[in-house]
Amino acid sequence: MRFLNYLLIVAFALGSFQSCVSKKKYDDLVTGKTASDAALADTQNKLKKLEEDKNALAAQFESEKTRMNGEIGSIKTELNNTKSQIAKVQEKLNMTSAELDKVKAEINGVFASYEGSGLKLEERDGRLYVMTSPVNYKSGSYRLTRAERDAIKGLAESVKKNPNLKLLIEGHTDNAKVNSGSALQDNWQLSTFRSLAIVRELVKNGVNPNQVAAVGRGESMPKSANSDKAGKAANRRSEVVVDVPLKGIFDAAKKN
Repeated sequence: MRFLNYLLIVAFALGSFQSCVSKKKYDDLVTGKTASDAALADTQNKLKKLEEDKNALAAQFESEKTRMNGEIGSIKTELNNTKSQIAKVQEKLNMTSAELDKVKAEINGVFASYEGSGLKLEERDGRLYVMTSPVNYKSGSYRLTRAERDAIKGLAESVKKNPNLKLLIEGHTDNAKVNSGSALQDNWQLSTFRSLAIVRELVKNGVNPNQVAAVGRGESMPKSANSDKAGKAANRRSEVVVDVPLKGIFDAAKKN
């Protein structure tokens, strides 16, 4: 009887132990499931966020692509407009070049008769000079020699044959100051008197006054250095400059 009771006690104890073990496993499983559910939810949230980011990037890419295509189209349009403008400018430049060539031809025609008179046309620093016999002066003087007056007379004959020709007579001096007590105030006045002497001589020989003008440059445009007598002598001079007709050039400029 005791033995039977002992077996019953042992059986009960084993049953209770098995019941306790099963509950612990259950709790562990519940805890594990809860953690798994939380991890799954977190993963799903991350996946959703990644999907949203992907969609946002795709939308941004499409927007940027549209913008870039628009800019490329605008650049192409501007490029085509620029090419068109360049073509127009080139056309105008060609027209201007033709006008300038026409002016040059007119000037060359004016001076064609000079070859027979011994006069020559020289271009210096973009200006046209009529080369006559040298017109030089003694220091402080603006008087012309007989040989110089003869050369001016020859120039006058050519000018009279070309009524459209305009001449600018430039007077120059060296850097020596005018003598104290002189009737001349300074080198500006001296250089002007030198150019006036030639203008008056041209008019005296029949040149229309509206074809000539006088200007004094003083010592501002030396031909040579004023360091020695030879240089100073070369700077005491008058020069005949062609007053180029600018109408053709202005007409060409207006077309631009």
